[in-house]
Amino acid sequence: MLDKKFILPSTISFIGFLFLVSMDSVIKILGETYSVIQLLFLNALFSLIPLFFFIYKKHGFQFYKKQNYTFQFIRGIIHTIGFLFVLKGVLLLPLSVVYPVLFTSPLMLLVMSHFFLSDNINIVRVIAILIGFLGVVISAEPFGTNNVSILGVSFVFVGAFCIAITHLITRKYNYLTSSYSAAFFSMIVSVVVFLFSINFHFEPMTFIDLLLSMLGGAFAGLGISAVIYGSQTLPSSVFGLTSYIQIIFGILLGWFIFNQLPTLYNYIGILIVISAGVILFYFDKSQKNS
Repeated sequence: MLDKKFILPSTISFIGFLFLVSMDSVIKILGETYSVIQLLFLNALFSLIPLFFFIYKKHGFQFYKKQNYTFQFIRGIIHTIGFLFVLKGVLLLPLSVVYPVLFTSPLMLLVMSHFFLSDNINIVRVIAILIGFLGVVISAEPFGTNNVSILGVSFVFVGAFCIAITHLITRKYNYLTSSYSAAFFSMIVSVVVFLFSINFHFEPMTFIDLLLSMLGGAFAGLGISAVIYGSQTLPSSVFGLTSYIQIIFGILLGWFIFNQLPTLYNYIGILIVISAGVILFYFDKSQKNS
């Protein structure tokens, strides 16, 4: 049973992941009309508003001092590449497929942490990794009706890999930055990169679409901030399980907004991915406690 002191941070973490799925949905809606690079620029720009509030609240107005800007730039570039690939995949895939593939990121992080951070990979983690990747393969329907874009799956997979690298270098060099600072400066790098990528040329947007894009950016900033709070407050076993709300909420939004119902292969793959998470965060925790 969940400890009472974890109820509030768990709720905040849940809400954060809901915000991030909502942000993906906004990009998916607008991506049928506008350039994805322009949408990502606006998304990153408006995400800075809530991120600035939280970094100011956490570190004060002098947060920009004592930053290792070389690290922030490198991390920001990797984050930007991952940001781009994931959202390009979102445009091509049902949301019910996006999130099982995206959940390969923590599994890849486990493997990379073994080689670069000397983290131990026990039998539980090996089993979880293998089961998780099996779920992703099944969810991508390699033997099904072939309605799933393999290119889209590849985009999300590359994005998940970049996310894993971002988390890896953040853990390795955690003494160089705080989580809020890293998120804020990564979004600044994204703003600059995407602005130059569109060469300062903007497709005209309706007022409603611009407001929707602003809302998506706000979702991104709030979601990242809430997830950071959850990751810092909750035990890893509890925080990891809260992230699975993305899969459930992705299915619901895909159904209600985009009329995309999961196929049998999607359901099987999702259940397998969730099972891998349960094995990883429950049994691995039990081994540590023993």
